[in-house]
Order: sequence, then C-alpha cells, then structure tokens
Amino acid sequence: MGSGAAAPTERPAHDSLEGHCRWKIPIKHNVFEILKSNESQLCEVLQNKFGCISTLTCPTLAGSSSPAQRVFIRTLSPGIELSVWKDDLTRHVVDAVVNAANEDLLHGGGLAGSLVKNGGFEIQEESNRHIATYGKVPVGEIAVTRAGRLPCHLIIHAVGPRWTDMDSQTAIELLKCAIRNILDYVTKSETRIKTVAIPALSSGIFLFPLGLCTHIILETICLYFQDKQMIGNLREIHLVSNEDTTVESFKFASESILGKESWKSPETNLSSNVTLHIGQGLTLQIVQGCIEMQTTNVIVNSGYMQDFKSGQVSQSILKRAGLEMEMELNKVSLSSDYQVVRVTKGFKLSCQYVFHVAWHSKTQKHKTLKNAMKSCLEQCLRPDIKSIAFPALGTGMMDLEKSTAAQIMFEEVFAFAKEHKEKTLTVKIVIFPLDVEIYKVFCAEMTKRFNELNPSSNSGVLALPWTRGEHRRSSFEDGSPAINLMGAKVGEMCEAKEWIERLLTSRDQHTIKNNHILYLGIKEHSVLSQLQTSSNVSISETLSPGTATLEIKGAQADLIEAAMKIECMLCAVQEEVAGKREKSLWNMSDTADSTVDIVPVISEDTDKVTGQGTNQPGKLDEMEESYTFQRYPVSLTQELQDRKKQFEKCGLWVVKVEQIDNKVLLAAFQEKKRMMEERTPSGSGSQRLFQQVPHQFCNAVCRVGFHRLYSTSYDPVCGAGIHFTKSLKTLADKVRKTSSTDKLIYVFEAEVLKGSFCQGNFSNIIPPPLSPGALDVHDSVVDNVSSPETIVVFSGTQAMPRYLWTCTQDWMFSQHQMWLQGYSSGPGMVSSMQSWVMVSNGSSV
Repeated sequence: MGSGAAAPTERPAHDSLEGHCRWKIPIKHNVFEILKSNESQLCEVLQNKFGCISTLTCPTLAGSSSPAQRVFIRTLSPGIELSVWKDDLTRHVVDAVVNAANEDLLHGGGLAGSLVKNGGFEIQEESNRHIATYGKVPVGEIAVTRAGRLPCHLIIHAVGPRWTDMDSQTAIELLKCAIRNILDYVTKSETRIKTVAIPALSSGIFLFPLGLCTHIILETICLYFQDKQMIGNLREIHLVSNEDTTVESFKFASESILGKESWKSPETNLSSNVTLHIGQGLTLQIVQGCIEMQTTNVIVNSGYMQDFKSGQVSQSILKRAGLEMEMELNKVSLSSDYQVVRVTKGFKLSCQYVFHVAWHSKTQKHKTLKNAMKSCLEQCLRPDIKSIAFPALGTGMMDLEKSTAAQIMFEEVFAFAKEHKEKTLTVKIVIFPLDVEIYKVFCAEMTKRFNELNPSSNSGVLALPWTRGEHRRSSFEDGSPAINLMGAKVGEMCEAKEWIERLLTSRDQHTIKNNHILYLGIKEHSVLSQLQTSSNVSISETLSPGTATLEIKGAQADLIEAAMKIECMLCAVQEEVAGKREKSLWNMSDTADSTVDIVPVISEDTDKVTGQGTNQPGKLDEMEESYTFQRYPVSLTQELQDRKKQFEKCGLWVVKVEQIDNKVLLAAFQEKKRMMEERTPSGSGSQRLFQQVPHQFCNAVCRVGFHRLYSTSYDPVCGAGIHFTKSLKTLADKVRKTSSTDKLIYVFEAEVLKGSFCQGNFSNIIPPPLSPGALDVHDSVVDNVSSPETIVVFSGTQAMPRYLWTCTQDWMFSQHQMWLQGYSSGPGMVSSMQSWVMVSNGSSV
C-alpha cells in the first residue's frame, strides 16, 4: 500500500472505531413500520435526550428489496471465513465496507453515490479533506474515512483500474494490488476490524470483465492468506453485491477456487467464534477447531485413568505431542493413586502444559466433570497461565448429554470468575468442526446464560447481545429490521437503548416521568390536547411532591407516536429552563466581577468544554447557547479511594468517578459562600454531602447546578427544597427500595453550604426566619437539629457539584472489563452497560 494514501487516513479511522459506539437493536417488523413513519421524531429524541444518532434499517422494506442472503461460505484459513452475499452494501452489517472509488474520491454515482446518499454528505466532506491534504489516490491504492450513518464503522475507498485505460495485464496487476492493500489494512491489529465487505471492484463503470474480476479477487484473497498465521482481528470476509449476475459470478469463482461448501451448511448459519466476557478478567470462547492445534498456555486432554490413549481427542493430542508424552502417560497408568487431573509438559504441542482429566468408572459422571473443571481452573491460578483450551468434556467417552456437559462446564467457569475476580484468564471450549450439533448446544448455552442476565421478554425488541464500541449481531437475528444506534459514550447508548426498549414494550400505556412537566405552559398543554385528537390517545398528568408524570394510553402505534412527540417537547422545555438558569449564572458572575468574564471554549478535537479568563466584557449574549462545564473521569486519590470504600460498604459498587469543573457555577457558589460568612458568625458550614440524580439530569446539574427538579423523588418532610444527605447508607437503602439491581445509580458528591439551620417542616418552601418576625432567614433546614443527616437548601448556588459517582448494586456488573477502559473527557460522559456480560459473534453490527 502506498504511503501517500493509507498513512494519513489510518489514524483518524482508528480513532473513529475507538471513540464511537455502534449498536444494532433488532426490532420486529410491525414495530419497524411504526417507527419508520415517525423516524424524524425518533432521531430528534435520541439526539437531544441521549446525544445519539440513529437510523432505521430493514432487510425487507415493503417487498422492495430482499433480506440479506448468504449463498456461499467456506473457511479460508484457521480463524478466517469467506462468504458470498446478496445484499445492499449500504445496509450490510460489517466493521468496514469497501467502496469502488475514483482517484478524486468524488462519490457521484454507482456504489459510491449510494454510500454517500445513505451515510450522509460527511463521507464526501471527509474525502474532500483527504484529497486536499494528500492529493489524488493512485490506482491500486486506498483511503479510509468514517462511515457517517451507515451501519459499518469505516469505508475503505479503493481505486480500481479502468479496463479501457491500459493493457489487460496492467489492469489485472492493479486490481490485485488494490485487493492486497485492502487486506493489509483490515489485518492490522490497531484497526480492530473483524469483518469486511468487498464488492466486485472495477466491474461497474470501470468496465473490468465481471468473470475475470471476481476470479482475480478470489485468487488474490486466497493467495494472501495461504500458509499465513491468523493476524490482526479479521475473522470474516464478505463478498457482496445486490445484483444477481455479480453474486453468481462471486459464487462461481469461490467454488472454482475453494471448492463446494464444506461441513458448514446454510441452515446452521453459525459464526465460528463466540465470545463471552465475564466479570473483570475472564473471557470465555467457543471455538471451532482442533484441540491439538491450540496455542493456549494449557490444553486439556481426557481419558480413563488406566488408558489415556483411547478416544479421538486423546489420540489427536498424543499424536501431535510425540512419543515423550506417551511415555509420561504410561507412568501415570501404572500408578494406583487416582487424581482427577494430572499435569504434564506440552512437549511438541504449542502449549506449555497439558492437563489430563482422568475419568473414573466408579464415580458419577456429573460429579467427575464438575470436579475436573474445578481442578483445571484452579490450576490456572498459577501466574504463568493466562489461557486454557478445553474440548467438550464429557460428550465423548463419558457419553453425557451434550446440554448437561455444556451446563456443567459453564457453571464452573462462572463460579471460578466470581471467586477469582482478579485473575485474567481466557477459557476456550474447542469444538471439532464436524461436530455441528455439539457446537449448536454450546452456543445455545452461551445465549441462555446471556439472556438470563439480560432478559428481553417483550413484543417489540429481540434479545440483544452487545459489547463496548462494537455491538455484535446474533446469527439468529439475521433479516430482522433494526435501529442502528451510534454515540460517543457507552453510557448514553445504554440509557438510549433502555428508553427504546421501555417505549417499544408499552402495550396500551406508557408513562413519562420528568419533573419539567411542571414547566409546561399554555402552548405545551395545547400541544398535548391536540395530540389526544390527532394521535387518538388519552393523556393524563399527575403531579406529586418531587414527581411529575404524563401517562399516555392508546394503541401501540398511536402511543409510540405521541410519546416521541411529547419527549421532543420536554427536551425543548428542559433546554429552555437550563438556558435561563445558565444566563442567570452568567449575570451573577458578571456582577461579581465586571472586569473578568469566563468564556467557554469548545475544543473540536476532544469535545471538552473549558473556561478561560478574558478581559473582554459583553460576552454574555455569545455564551447563552454554550455549555460551561467540564466532566471527566479521574484516577482515584487516597481520599477518593476511601470514599469508594464507603460506597461499597453500603452495597453500592463504584464503576466510575468523574470530576466536575464549572467556573461560572463556582464563581456564583464562592460569592454565596462569601456572603454567608459575612452574615453568619459560625461561617458557611461547608460540608461534603450526597444527592442521587436521574441520568437525564446529570448534565443539567453539571451545567447549571442543583435544583429540586433534578433530584430523585424525596420525602418532603423537611420542605420543598434541594435535599442532600451525609449518610451514604441512607441513600443506599433508598436505592434498594426504588431501583432494580441492573440499573446504574448516579450520585453527586457536592460541597454544600449549610450555614445557619433549623428544624425542617413539610410546609417550608423557603427557609424559616431566624426568629419570629425577623426579616433574615436561615440558610437551610435539617431533619434533626442535634444530629443532622438530611440537609435541605433552597438556593442552587449553595451547593457545588464536585464529583459524580456512577454505581451499581450488582457486584458482578461492576467487575465488567469495560469499566477498566478510559474515557476521554468532555461534557455528557456517563458510561454504562445493561449487562455485565458481553456476547460477540463473528459479524459486527
């Protein structure tokens, strides 16, 4: 690959994969039709409420197009699969799609035009920037851009040869060069590409003969991987076209070079590698392959105590390990001492050790397998062991039911992960390729384990296996319509997915809980009234202390339409309220210091928002639409470590801590503190306190400070102010009563100015006077004057958010490996997952 084309695009392409999450949420066809007619509202809600971009895709759009259809599949080399598909490349779900581009990257027609039309003009804009910076892309070379709204992550723009512009041999060599450059890029480990879709490059308007084109593409791919060890992350190559003649040509070339399809039939349609990440450090994989060929630290063998040479697995291992292992096992056979697992060196195998499981005819099969798994895994606690490969133990000579063997093996792996959470270990269960039924059973057990932890029993949403940054589709969901969701932060994606699922599972009624309902005016209530007629729904409003809800009732289609319109309206109201509060803060800071304004500066590179001092007055109008805060993960100091232990002692497992910087809010807080210290002999009474806030208001608190609208519901016994607690135990007890264990909990740690206080009362809407008839009032009220635990203030400037603690009640969830990965700083950065497990199949979504 030429340096001029590839080098400048690899870095931004990699950044794109790292920095954005793309998930596919499968939905049913009737739900797709409902959402399609309201797509603009769906996009608006997901953008405004969660900062996510969405598109709807359906393989069966009202009969106008066909489902994605795979017509050929074959293992190309160990770990890499090649397949031929009839599908629209603009909808095909892979990590990277190859575009048939011209030297100028002008995507005007054909495949290139369709990609821009469906993915957005930003694809063309990024291509233009590439050309402006590096010049034309030579024939045979590639350039890489992001994919806009397409379901893939990246587009690899490959410039193929024009058949009529050169002699045939030169054209052939340049086509080969383009394919090799594509493969060079997708096999680099830093690109993180697992699946790529390649069209019949140059066969369209470049007039390369179709049969010759597809044959050269197949031949080049096969030669590239011939005798080559699996490199990078690439697992699947899809040859894709939506034209029958091209699909047939790809299939004919594939069968000519690779032969007819092997053991894997279209009916199974299973990926060759399924991965489940458990807890903090354990990865479980189901792999199709030969146990003796594995390169793990440990390979597990099995046989009867007196005869380790019987059985297909044992024979395969001994044959490859050589005579030395056979001699070692002969010594074991002579021993009368029974051990469920014996350890030998790997000898000529690629592993360091072999764990030999000894079956005993006098022991129950289930118990033997359970003990064998437990013993093998405990042996892996040695620091030099990072990976182990099991065959499907018990399904051979022991003749256990396949489902029983899978269940026991999974149970022991999960138990080990829970007990030894600090151990980093990859556990492979290796299924021989011809044992399709065993593979199906183990995959089913994997799916069952995931679904038990992440149930999806509803009419609108199918079960969703997923992972950070690259959601993986299940082969059982091929052909389903879907919502393609893209966002910068995992947490926002999780909240968006939860909102989607809750909306789509609403049968006859849906409840919207948002305290900004209190701010609905005549205009908004008029909209609600019109919705009841136009959407044929009934809408009722309920107001109670600390809570405001709208309940919508109607048929599913009408209900979804009305709910999305109301959510859009509430987003606008929330922004209007926050904007007014922000303007008030700017006025306060401007009054406090008329010579220095704090001007937010938005960095395009990091999405960070920071404050800088300037001597230029009159910036207020320019800043009204700007965010003024910075919210970013921090490493734990000793003080934060101690605080984390306090959370965990109360049953709240911390997954992330973020620091809040807001110079405008801080200026208002410090001015309030100064005034209180001047007025109150005892000072401001500054304390570190806590408040739980729903996810939808976390950014609002960071932006404009605390408000009673933004907190979770509270007992108004002390009054209608802003409630804080100094007891994490009390907060945790409340969480246990009101939140399910799989929810993320957001707790702000704030510096609160308690000042002068008195006993609170449910009737307090402002602090009581210092004494009967006095004009001056207290600064706060408390639940117990002698030993305050709940402190209520009535001014948002009396509390400064310092840290945001993201927690969960589920310890296993908190150990998910995603929490170990860093997140770049910026506004609106909460990261979460719905489940502490991840399932990934071979094709990314």
